[in-house]
Amino acid sequence: MAKLLSVIIPVYNVEKYITKCLESILVQDSNILEKVDVIVIDDGSTDKSGAIADEFAANYPCLRVIHKKNAGVAAARNTGIDNACGGWLYFVDSDDWLENGGVADICREIEQNSDADVLFMEAYQNKGSSQKKWEHFRADTNLTDRDKLIRLQCGVLYSRFWKECGNIPLAAPWDKVYRRDFVKNNNLRFCERLKVLDDMVFNYEVFSVAKKVACRKIKPYHYRCVTDSITNSYKPDRVSQDMKVWEYLFSNYYDSIDMSERADTRLLQRAAWCRIVKSFSICCRLCFFNDKNEDSTSDKVSYVKYVLDIKPYQDAFRKVRLSDLEWRLKIMAIVGRLKFGWGVYFLYAAFRAIS
Repeated sequence: MAKLLSVIIPVYNVEKYITKCLESILVQDSNILEKVDVIVIDDGSTDKSGAIADEFAANYPCLRVIHKKNAGVAAARNTGIDNACGGWLYFVDSDDWLENGGVADICREIEQNSDADVLFMEAYQNKGSSQKKWEHFRADTNLTDRDKLIRLQCGVLYSRFWKECGNIPLAAPWDKVYRRDFVKNNNLRFCERLKVLDDMVFNYEVFSVAKKVACRKIKPYHYRCVTDSITNSYKPDRVSQDMKVWEYLFSNYYDSIDMSERADTRLLQRAAWCRIVKSFSICCRLCFFNDKNEDSTSDKVSYVKYVLDIKPYQDAFRKVRLSDLEWRLKIMAIVGRLKFGWGVYFLYAAFRAIS
């Protein structure tokens, strides 16, 4: 039976959080649940996550659980796409949760904006006991102008290009709902060979072909900041994983295009240089100078210098416009242009001390 909305939830070893996530979606008015198809993709969990999801499925007919061998979040989301029966697709992270009435708010908005390709929403960011609004736009609006959609596409790479939201990231899938026919007809998939930033690449591609994006100031989603999550853990191979992202983007979107003749593509590449500089800065925390990195300081600095000397990092630090960057990354870009490894080390230490 066709549904209005498919909620797709990749799950991997989140037994601490999954109950709250599922309850926030399933404890709804029965009229709302009749419109909803909930799919949990258990991506080879080794804890009780899959069993907890099965218990919910036994009590809620709208919930299905798919157990599969671990293949990463991108593959899990694609499994959800392939098995969805809803007219719209909504990707929820299993350690987050929805606001009371959030599902009803989403259903109302997609019913009222059925001609849109994407419903773009806002959210809450939760860190411990604190909560703040995650706002992307000033007022409800419909984006149909290609220039604005390109700005949004740039913002997915580096949020400052989307002037309305400051530095709030735009790359996540959980503040967007996608019309399933739009996704299917444009062959939009999460790239399974990318183990990082696959959601950024997915939304970059979504906005490259979207004709209408309905932006609504509803806040149905609570994003949980978890300091020990996979996203924030030590990644000794983070540079090589990032490199696969840059290779994908450049081979598909930049290398074959005459940059001098395409103003829109030049803007997108400016955003890409910013994203690479930002990702390099993130590598300082997750890779180069992470507390779990047992290399000597001199070896860490040598690796930093090596990275600064390879493409596309070399090009990004040389070509990025300092005016495009936030102040901390301006300083990082200047130090990176000089290929001053020890400067990167001391800069990271200084930023960490004042954070």
